[in-house]
Amino acid sequence: MAWSLSFVLIAACALLASGVSAAPSKTAVKPRNQELRDAIEEYRVRFDELHKEKDQFLQFARTGLWATVRAMNEEVLQDMGETRNIVEYGFDDVRLDISLLIVEGNHNEQCLLDLVYEIVEEKVQLGQEISRCADDTTDAKDSLPESFYEFLNLLQRLSNSIAETTLYTFVSQNSVNDPERHLEFLEESFEETDRAWNEEALPLVQFELDAMEYNRPLIVADNVQCLQAINDRQQAFEDSIRERIPSCL
Repeated sequence: MAWSLSFVLIAACALLASGVSAAPSKTAVKPRNQELRDAIEEYRVRFDELHKEKDQFLQFARTGLWATVRAMNEEVLQDMGETRNIVEYGFDDVRLDISLLIVEGNHNEQCLLDLVYEIVEEKVQLGQEISRCADDTTDAKDSLPESFYEFLNLLQRLSNSIAETTLYTFVSQNSVNDPERHLEFLEESFEETDRAWNEEALPLVQFELDAMEYNRPLIVADNVQCLQAINDRQQAFEDSIRERIPSCL
């Protein structure tokens, strides 16, 4: 995928594993001179600040994702609730009319009762249709953020490793024999890590957020369309019952 290379670059910068098979001795991890100590401390601070900066962005991404999902859920639940009320209470008036006719006692009671039974059966079927709409919408909603959450979790692990980059360099660099190369390696690692985040990882995060926001109204609209068919069916069935009532009188 497009971001696979990003992960490789970021992970390479964060882990800084350059093929050394054994950890250095205690002597190797001690700075050779004050200049090296100062430089290592400087990069430790810079990597830590970079880690905090990326952490803040990932928190922003999670907040944006949560807000989008929450808004979508609220819209879907509101539409579902309205249709449920139509199915649950939409037949009340016609059932009341039928009940009053039965109470009068001078009409075909069995015919009127059969109409009531049909209404009850139709309500069951409409309820099943609501469940089908809910299942389809839930599948669509859940499929959107799932891969994004995985992406953010991976970036979070890489972000956490940034703060330890300076320590990791002692595994791959010999500060005693070649302190200058150690410093060059720190500088290169910082620049590449910062570049990979800013130019590759973060734009992908923003793209995912934009995609979520783009798809949210589409999913809501599909759910509305599914529910509208139920609303139309309920009204058509009620009209049919009312048209058949005179045949029972």
